[in-house]
Amino acid sequence: MNRLEANISLLIITFLASIHYVFLAGVPDSVSHFAFLCVTNFVGFAILLAFFFGELFRLDVQQVLQSLILSSELVAFNFLMLLGVSGSSSTVTAAVLSSYFVFVAAFSALKARKFPDAGTFTGVLMVLSGLFLITEAYKGGSVDGGIIYLVLADIVFALYVITTGAYASSSNPAILAMGQTFFCSVFSLLLWTWQVIFDGGTFKLPSDGIFWTSVIYISLFMRGLFTIIQIYAQRYISPLNTSLIFSTETIITMAASPILAEFLGTKPEIITLPKVIGGVVMVTGILIAEPEVLAALRRILARVKQP
Repeated sequence: MNRLEANISLLIITFLASIHYVFLAGVPDSVSHFAFLCVTNFVGFAILLAFFFGELFRLDVQQVLQSLILSSELVAFNFLMLLGVSGSSSTVTAAVLSSYFVFVAAFSALKARKFPDAGTFTGVLMVLSGLFLITEAYKGGSVDGGIIYLVLADIVFALYVITTGAYASSSNPAILAMGQTFFCSVFSLLLWTWQVIFDGGTFKLPSDGIFWTSVIYISLFMRGLFTIIQIYAQRYISPLNTSLIFSTETIITMAASPILAEFLGTKPEIITLPKVIGGVVMVTGILIAEPEVLAALRRILARVKQP
């Protein structure tokens, strides 16, 4: 995999991620957040294990500890995300969560003690401007509890992306992916058990098709495919540029919501002119911040123009 292929891979899994917010709407409020995390991570681990069982023979203590750290960050992120998603629309949820790249930029700058270059800084500002339009923040209004949880999730996920980038170059991506999902399922099971014992919860899960469709999609594409591709790609792409590419999921969520709403029975997003303009501004910002993608597009256009 080279840098361009890594960018394309990140765009593909971003498309998969953009859809999963709509599937989260199919999870009833009565289902424990820990229960959902436990089930989806366990199924995701089983899928990864089926494909990469042989990689376990390369397991070592360092990769176990790295998987443990990454899974701790993911459990915290997913828990905060599930708390926030219930109070916000799918597009707003995606938009707020996509803004975690701001924290990635801040943490990366503090770590390197170096200010981002002009292209990256311009790209960040443009993506922020696009998010401002897509979320319709210019209309004002109060900030609800759901948004606060999503911002906290942003901070945790920013730390996760930076940690993944640090581990990706020296560790086996398949082992890290399996380790993440395994420890996430264990942590979630412990928290779910604690909730049942002390809060009067239940181990019973819904039997309706919408819930299990959400479980299968998120387990297969988010816990499985997304995890391993991200780790591979971050060998070639910096944490900040990775997060900028991930931010395009806001646009895809907005576009896919009306179609998926017909299948899932959820409320479709209303696409307005400011949201469309915001999407264009965001994409432009990504291209400015990631010159490799822009160069590839120029080469493609040059070939098309040739007689």
